[in-house]
Formats: sequence, structure tokens, C-alpha cells
Amino acid sequence: MAALTPACGCDGCRFYNLCGGCHPECNHACCARPCSSCAVRCRRRDDAESWVRDAGGTLDLSLPFGISWPPVPDDLPPVIPEVDGYRMGEYDAAAGWPAYAVGASRVFSAGGTGLRPRWRGCPAAEVLGLPPGRKVVLHVFGPDELIERLWTEQFRSRVWEQVAGAGFALVLGPNYSVYGEHPRFEHLLNMRRSLLAAARLASLGVPAAPNVYWWTEGDLERWCGCIEELGIPAVAVNAQTYQSERDWAFLLSGLERMGRKLGERVLFFVNGVTRPARVAAVRKALPRVVFVSRAVQARA
Repeated sequence: MAALTPACGCDGCRFYNLCGGCHPECNHACCARPCSSCAVRCRRRDDAESWVRDAGGTLDLSLPFGISWPPVPDDLPPVIPEVDGYRMGEYDAAAGWPAYAVGASRVFSAGGTGLRPRWRGCPAAEVLGLPPGRKVVLHVFGPDELIERLWTEQFRSRVWEQVAGAGFALVLGPNYSVYGEHPRFEHLLNMRRSLLAAARLASLGVPAAPNVYWWTEGDLERWCGCIEELGIPAVAVNAQTYQSERDWAFLLSGLERMGRKLGERVLFFVNGVTRPARVAAVRKALPRVVFVSRAVQARA
């Protein structure tokens, strides 16, 4: 996990207890560029407090409202293929699989104002031409541009209400990214937004699993405490970008820690792990895990 040191005005920051300071990989430490030319959010920005207010007035992993988190389906298979959404009747006739996943870019409009027209007005399984009883999982992992637009449009366009009306069996929540080269303020903000987006879906009765990213051991501890305190039954981890051996070791260490902390109660949905050795390592790390994989249909 990353080593942190005080810098960049940490003494005056009210989030230092969550953040812990700057980390060696941050490309924005002691930055002197004008904020108007930078898309990354840090504590020195003039609009930093507006982002905090937008996230509910804090950057910790708590909720400003109480909800009873809906349970996830208990009959999902150990592997859920991510599909492109076309010729699914033909594909399912051959596969006969109980559940399929679709990604955010295929479901949401490019502008993030809600669902694409084909997904409106009838249940997701019907949209895909699947027989009764098949489950469709929406995973809201996608390009940062789209995920940001969903946040911007969530209230104005009633994005989560649209998702709630589409009949998905489960939604794996948006992955607001935690990049190593970004400041800790951005990390905290995006972890907070990932939790809030999933919680807003859950408050509408949608079975939802928040997407979990982290950068420090403290982040993992807060996530585990939040998941236990709120009774969250499932979480999602997007492993697509952890390709190098170094990144993989970082990811696996975090999964092992969460597996020990959360145990059998929490079901993990892990996206983007396909190598047999890595699949075996994740299964060993997590007591209960479902893999979501684009490779299944690609190789079919």
C-alpha cells in the first residue's frame, strides 16, 4: 500500500484524518498550474468545497440517509458473461446460461442523460430477447467521461430512476476511478461518489453493489467498516486495469484483506480477471465471489 507524507497544505485540511497526506506517485503534488486548465480535483481548487457539498458535505464513507439495502439474487452462477446485447436469443439457445451482464456504454446514452431508447419501457431480459427466468446484470463500469456525465445528470435526468424501471436483477455500481497519479482528495471524492451512487439505487429498491476502489490500508479499513455498518450484501471490484504484476499484487493484497474482514456474508463481483492462475488466487482470497467476464462471449 502507498506510503503517505504531509504536504500540499495538509495542516489546514479538514480531511487529513481520512486522507493521510500526499503519496509518492501523485503527479499533482505542489502543482502550480491554474485550476482552470486541470480536470483533476484537489484540495487547492477554488471549487473544492462545492465538490464536497455535491458529495453530501463529507468525503467519508457514511450515508446522509438510512436505507434497508436490498438483497442480491441468491441463484447467480459463479461466472456471468458480459454480452454485447445482440442476437442474444441465438446465443442463449446454445449457452442456456442463467444470467448475463451488460456494460454501461451499451445501456446509457453517450450524454449520460439516461438509458438508450431500446432499454426503455420493458424489462431488461425482454430487451435482450431472453426467455423468462434469465437474469440481466448491469455493470456501470465504463469510460470516465460517461461515468462523470451520469453523476452530473443523475437528478436532472432522473438517471437512477430510469435504471430502477428497467428490471435489472442486479446493478454493479459506477466505478468512479482511483488513479495512483491523482491527489488523495480525488481518491476520497471518487470513493464517496461510488458509495453514494449505489446507495441511491438501493434506496429505489434496486439490488446494487457499490464499486470498491482503494489506495491505502486506511481506505480498505473504511470500506470494510462501511460495508458492515450499512449491511451491504455485495460489492463490485473492477480489475480490468490491474494488468502488470505490480498492480496485480496490489489488487490481490486488498482482496485478501477484504476477504478476511468481511467473510462469508458479503458476495464479491469481480470484473476483468480471466487468467486461470489469477482466477484461482481470487477464489482463494474471497470466500464468496462471482466473476463477470467479457472474455466468455468473445471466446464462444
